[in-house]
Amino acid sequence: MAHPVGQARVSVLRAVPGAAYGQLTQAARERLWRERLAASPASDRMGVRLIPDAHPIELERRAELRSHGVLPGAVQLPPGGHPVALAAGCQTTGGYPVILHVIAADLPRLGQLRPGDGTRFLRVELEEAQRLLLRQQRELDRLEAALRLRTERFLQEQRRAPAADS
Repeated sequence: MAHPVGQARVSVLRAVPGAAYGQLTQAARERLWRERLAASPASDRMGVRLIPDAHPIELERRAELRSHGVLPGAVQLPPGGHPVALAAGCQTTGGYPVILHVIAADLPRLGQLRPGDGTRFLRVELEEAQRLLLRQQRELDRLEAALRLRTERFLQEQRRAPAADS
C-alpha cells in the first residue's frame, strides 16, 4: 500500500474513529479521511507527528482531559492541530484527545514511516479491523511454519553431508 511520490512514499493507514472523533469539526472529520499528512522530522519511536497538507485539524471545543491509558496506534490531537500517531515506544498514558486508532494490522506500516513520507487514513469498521488482524496472524503463522520446515530440512541435509574437512 505504499508507492513512491518523488523521494517520499505515501502509505495508507487504516483506522477506526477514536473516543474524541465526534469532537472534531465536521470539516476536520472529512479532511482527516481525505487529505494527505506528512511524517514530521520530529517523529521518533514514541510517535509519528503528522503534518496536514492544508490547515491544522480542529476540535469543535477543547476540554481539559485527565490522563488516560493509550496504546500504540492511538492518534492524539495536541493543541497545535498536528496529530500524533503513537508508535511502539509510546507512553502508557496520555492527556490529549484520541481522534483515531490505527488498526493493529497496520502498526508495522506506521513504524516504517520516515520523515517526509506521506500518509492518508482509510476508515474501516471495527469488525473489518479484527478480520484483518486475524488474517495477518494466519499469514505470519504460515510463514513461521514454512521457515521452521526449511530450517529442519537444511539441518537434516547438513547432518547427512560428509564433512568437507575429512
